[in-house]
Amino acid sequence: MFAALIMFTAMIVLVVVGFDIALAMILATLAYMAIIFAREGQDLTAAVTQQMGDGINQELLFAVPLFVLMGNLMHISGITETLMRLLLKALRWLPGPLGYVNVIANLVISGMSGSAVADAAATSSVLIRPMIRTGYSGAEAGALTAAAATIGPIIPPSIPFVLIGGLASISIGQLFVAGIVPGFLMAGVLLVWVAIKARGLPRVDVDLVFPPYSHPGRAALRLTFALAQPFVVMGALVTGIATVTEAAAIGCGLAFLGLVTIFEVHNPRTLFHVLRDSAMTIGSVLIMLGASAAIGWILAREGFGPLLGQFLLQFAQSPMLLWAMIVGVLLLLGLALEPIPLILILTPIIYPQLSALQIHPIHFSVVMTVTLMIGLISPPVGLNLFTVAQTSGVPLAPMMRASWPYVGVLSVAAFLLAFFPAISLWLPSLFF
Repeated sequence: MFAALIMFTAMIVLVVVGFDIALAMILATLAYMAIIFAREGQDLTAAVTQQMGDGINQELLFAVPLFVLMGNLMHISGITETLMRLLLKALRWLPGPLGYVNVIANLVISGMSGSAVADAAATSSVLIRPMIRTGYSGAEAGALTAAAATIGPIIPPSIPFVLIGGLASISIGQLFVAGIVPGFLMAGVLLVWVAIKARGLPRVDVDLVFPPYSHPGRAALRLTFALAQPFVVMGALVTGIATVTEAAAIGCGLAFLGLVTIFEVHNPRTLFHVLRDSAMTIGSVLIMLGASAAIGWILAREGFGPLLGQFLLQFAQSPMLLWAMIVGVLLLLGLALEPIPLILILTPIIYPQLSALQIHPIHFSVVMTVTLMIGLISPPVGLNLFTVAQTSGVPLAPMMRASWPYVGVLSVAAFLLAFFPAISLWLPSLFF
């Protein structure tokens, strides 16, 4: 256990000082191997490398690259501005309407992407400057955009849910359906906060923010296609017509077809950049998959899973106390590490203990994912905050200070999801 503690400490220190998370995980694993070799004389090289290879070689995870590519193809379509103009036209009678537009646009775009960081970049590049011009401070606009983008991995298609389903052998279709109501809950609590903050802000004329449509019919067709695509993917998955990988391939094919026809994106260089960026994202995920598989094996070797189960069983008689502790620990972990590596590390450890704790794995998956996404707006890591600052030019320090109320608001949603399982489990019970 001493060597495992050194490994975790080394990983967190390396992340804090600026190392890439995947590299930090690999170096921490090497530190553990060195300690074991020095203390016990046992060479773990073959076992660790085998675990890393097995971690990547899982059939269900083939869907991840396809969902990444689908989201990137849709983000270059230009649909974000079309959607926001439509929403602003409907909400222009509200004070500070662009705050509402921000949240609802992220809710809709999440069905095309599944990535919080990609959604934060897409919405911030279009919406933050108009928000500043219409009364919002730069810090407030940036923090709201970063917070609203956390809905992306909850509404299907969700990359974290694909990873959890593959690692824990849970139905990805059920996970996708289970994320719909919680995603709307997150949007709901954010809209309540926007309503409180936007009092006194002016109403906004649509034409002062976005240029008018040059071809309204074409814009309507593009919007209809973009909104229909997630329903086609989910429909194929829920009805059993396609597996999750096949559904992801259908989504990719539709996105590419729509891009070159309806959206009229014909520049080969643009498509090359999409493929390149997708390959880089997928590569980083695969490296994290391999590194986290090694760390998971090390924790299993040290008996960390049963120890964790025995500790949590002490609180099983009081489900609310148990959930309060789980959510609190996940929030703290999110302060130091990004959600994807945490999901990859925690899933193999925690899920074997859920049956003893009488926790439904679908319910736990939703609560864990929502809670860890809050880490994307929690300083000092706050990857969404860094993305918004880089894309919009808003200074990072005041935006970090402005993000704390949104951490609190989304934490309320996480606790509601934890305490009331029906929020997550009701919709899957209708389809499965």
